[in-house]
Amino acid sequence: MRRTRAAALALALCLAAATPALAAPTIYGYQEGLAQAEEGGLWGFADASGEIVIPIQYQSVLSFQLGVALVQTNGKLGAIRQDGSYLIEPVYDTLEDIGYGLYIGQRGDSWGLVSLVPFEEEGALTQDFYPFVYSAIRADRLDGLEVLVLTRDGQDALVPLSDLPGQMQSRGVPSSQFPLVKGRLPSFSDVGPGDWYAVWVDLAYDLDLMQGVGEGRFAPDQVLTVAEAVKMAAFLESRYTGDSFHQQPAAGSPWYRSSVAYCEASGILEPGQFDDYQRPITRLEMARLFAATSLGRSMPEINDLERVRQSVPDLDGTEPDAEAAYRLYAQGVLTGSDGALTFRPGAPLTRAEAAAVAARMARAEQRVRLWG
Repeated sequence: MRRTRAAALALALCLAAATPALAAPTIYGYQEGLAQAEEGGLWGFADASGEIVIPIQYQSVLSFQLGVALVQTNGKLGAIRQDGSYLIEPVYDTLEDIGYGLYIGQRGDSWGLVSLVPFEEEGALTQDFYPFVYSAIRADRLDGLEVLVLTRDGQDALVPLSDLPGQMQSRGVPSSQFPLVKGRLPSFSDVGPGDWYAVWVDLAYDLDLMQGVGEGRFAPDQVLTVAEAVKMAAFLESRYTGDSFHQQPAAGSPWYRSSVAYCEASGILEPGQFDDYQRPITRLEMARLFAATSLGRSMPEINDLERVRQSVPDLDGTEPDAEAAYRLYAQGVLTGSDGALTFRPGAPLTRAEAAAVAARMARAEQRVRLWG
């Protein structure tokens, strides 16, 4: 019996030595913190450490841009965000990004326009911004004007691309006040394509909510000042309400004076609320400021508010402005600084972290469901 077991063990060891090790996935260049990863002809995504964070399961993928990547599975195209969840289900034969959060889609012989964010129409949620009744849709440039060419019954209709954001707002598409601008990406020397915050910097820059600090730098690890936070709140308010403040150059001295006046006039900021605008803002102060904007007051809750109150470990509800932080968690904007939802109310936040908060406020598809 011993000789038999020993022989079996030796045979097993020989077979193990002869069996080739599985090849590691091939990882390609990073973009917005994630890289395409290929193994056995299928594709997924890896993080900066090389860990596969979006399973290798797709027939093909495109790199992430502005927090969205196109993927193909079962011969059909869809769009995912950086946690791998579908923003657009994979049911399309063609899916082409035209900006603004809209995509030309083809299903069989029918073409339409697909919204990245669902919206309500006739009492039901839909992502069909233009119905799938066209025999072809293409983006083109005619006489210097970018247009959509919609073909139906042999006739072409032209829609200027610049008209689409207004149409989205009139139809109540969430985040249409903050349309994504295709191809508008920054190139900061201190933000690498593999950095976790690259996606948030790209989004905050694309949406014109944050700029660099000069000399081609974003300073992602630099703490956010009260003045910077007030300017961000002013721009969120201006863009959401549709006035022109965010388009005007800063007036007066110091540079943040006009933003302070605008926030006071809008009820976001109380006179004398801050006595030093150059100091770092705390996380709880930031929550109060952003929650007081019109956008902060109108965003729907996607996480149970009472469960949030019970789950954030370092807020007990007695702190001034704790409710503002709770609401931003419930709205999918705040996620905490760790897996336990820890808020750190008195701590400052970095410019990279502020970019993430601003991007989630502006773009509904980036808000986070904390419990599935």
